[in-house]
Amino acid sequence: MHSILDYLDWRGDLSFALDPLNEVDNLIFSVLSYNDFSGVVPGLDKPGSVTLQEAADRIGPAPREVTTNLTRSFFAALPLLLEKCAQTERFANLQLSHYIDRIEFAKAEQFSAVVFSLDEQLHFIAFSGTDDTLAGWKEDLEMSFREAVPAQRDATRYAQAVMANLSGDFYLGGHSKGGNLAVYAAAHLTPEDQQRIIAVYNNDGPGFLANIIEKEGYQRIIHKVTTFIPQSSVAGILLEHEEKFQIIRSNETGLMQHNAFSWEVLGKHFVSEQELSKSSLVLSQAIRAWLNNISLEERSQFVEALFKVIDATGAKTLSELSEDKLATARAMITTFTQMEEETQTILKKVVESFFAESQKILRSSLGEGVESFMQKTLKRIKPSEPNSSES
Repeated sequence: MHSILDYLDWRGDLSFALDPLNEVDNLIFSVLSYNDFSGVVPGLDKPGSVTLQEAADRIGPAPREVTTNLTRSFFAALPLLLEKCAQTERFANLQLSHYIDRIEFAKAEQFSAVVFSLDEQLHFIAFSGTDDTLAGWKEDLEMSFREAVPAQRDATRYAQAVMANLSGDFYLGGHSKGGNLAVYAAAHLTPEDQQRIIAVYNNDGPGFLANIIEKEGYQRIIHKVTTFIPQSSVAGILLEHEEKFQIIRSNETGLMQHNAFSWEVLGKHFVSEQELSKSSLVLSQAIRAWLNNISLEERSQFVEALFKVIDATGAKTLSELSEDKLATARAMITTFTQMEEETQTILKKVVESFFAESQKILRSSLGEGVESFMQKTLKRIKPSEPNSSES
């Protein structure tokens, strides 16, 4: 059960000149982009760059402790990944530039990205995924009904600016929402800039509304896109995908497989799996059936109402939301009871619809499982030989 941290021990002494960028390097760049490089790496509108080793030496501790079970192990490992990269021949002297980190709570916008330059003619644009802020999580949910959320538009403008400033060719990639942003940005570049892209990596990030993948820009770039998803993926199976994808093994279970540090690595490749887990397939079917029953307008009303309830707690992050569970619950219940009846109805309808569809899909899945089991059992039972004593 080896991870990207073990990969650094295996191949850290090989420069990119000797061993070109591979799928595991892509994940490392994508995960490194979650680090807070503010005041360390030059911004988008500033010239110059710093080496990864210099950035690791200058970067301060995380601004707050992440206390949610879902994200604790991932964010806790970020400093270690940066430190190990800085100690390798492969990553230490890479140039970091064009850092941006923007959070707008009022607009439900969270966007962060950085460029890793392997040399003057080869660069990796890494888009960060959702952090601990509730603004980022709200923006993720808005992808289910908006053609473009603020971070997606920012990603396009960012890629355009970076490619105008730097010469050569590019990789684009990201983890979670960052993977979605990488694909979205690549799909909305000019044909000339798209030709400068070598590959686009979506590491367990959601897809898009159907009308987006039908657009000409998306179709022009789709052959360069690869999506990696763990066998029990949740985020990576959301919405529509048309690109090629690879199922990989994780040493975690369920939602925790989204943690990129749990993805198993062998050499310079991920350990592959043949198919998604039953739970992931059932969840995918349930979500698709649920979304088909909820209009885009109802999705929008649900997200606004849900976050109005959450905003009543005063929390700005998942960590803050989980700190005082009793006070949080009281604030949310009070806000819900004071809402207009129509808003309460929307919240109830969407939640009840999801559970109804989930139960329906689960019953169907259990039925298919029992039927399959019975068929396999019957095949193992050989027909009895006719009794020779009978005439």
